[in-house]
Amino acid sequence: MTSIYLITDFGTEDYYVGAMKGVIRAICPRVDLIDISHGVRKFNVKHGAFVLWQAYRWVERGSVILGVVDPGVGTARDPIIVRAGHLTFVGPDNGLFWPVVQEMGEYEVFKIDVRGTGLAERRTGTFDGRDVFAPVSAMLACGKSPDDLGFKKRSMEVLDLWKVEEGDCYLRGEVLNVDGFGNVVTNVRWNRVGPDEVEVITPRSWARAVRSTHYGGRGLLMIRGSTDLLELSLARGNAASFLGVDVGDRIELRWR
Repeated sequence: MTSIYLITDFGTEDYYVGAMKGVIRAICPRVDLIDISHGVRKFNVKHGAFVLWQAYRWVERGSVILGVVDPGVGTARDPIIVRAGHLTFVGPDNGLFWPVVQEMGEYEVFKIDVRGTGLAERRTGTFDGRDVFAPVSAMLACGKSPDDLGFKKRSMEVLDLWKVEEGDCYLRGEVLNVDGFGNVVTNVRWNRVGPDEVEVITPRSWARAVRSTHYGGRGLLMIRGSTDLLELSLARGNAASFLGVDVGDRIELRWR
């Protein structure tokens, strides 16, 4: 039986995630439902795309990934199915899936036929996660093909996570995530990090950071994160608060 992995910006306070899971179970009762995260920053497609990129390598082959970070719900953006490698993605066509799909290589995109699947009558226009994406994910998990549920599209929306400026003595990147421990996860690949000590410059702060292989050092640390990206950490502290940064902020490393 195919598993469905869920990622949303819904949080867990409201009924939204439970409603989607209920819809899925009603259509495909034995499917395994696995949460990637429901803590994506509200309306932040880029943050959702990055969290998904961090997780997708550990998603079992043949699974469906249901993604709902959808500030454009009810607008002209298309509901899509993407088939790439050993995974299938269901959600809005707003760039959420692009960093993963791009990395996986060849792909096919389908616009979901909301009317042809019988979902149009119950579609409210404000909760496509429940009304469109959950039932389509369940249908796929229980054996339907993307060709049964939609029409092929020529392209999908793109989203670039990896814009980094690089010079002889500096790197300029972006904060892509602040995890629950306050570690600042950047879009700088670890193999691009230069010296063992750098100056860190943000819109609201300046600090020195040193390279470390673990979290036990003193001061601000440059750590090779679990997905081979540069993380800035503070031993038993909150590096994001220390630097005054959050998701989307620019960050610069300088050295001599």
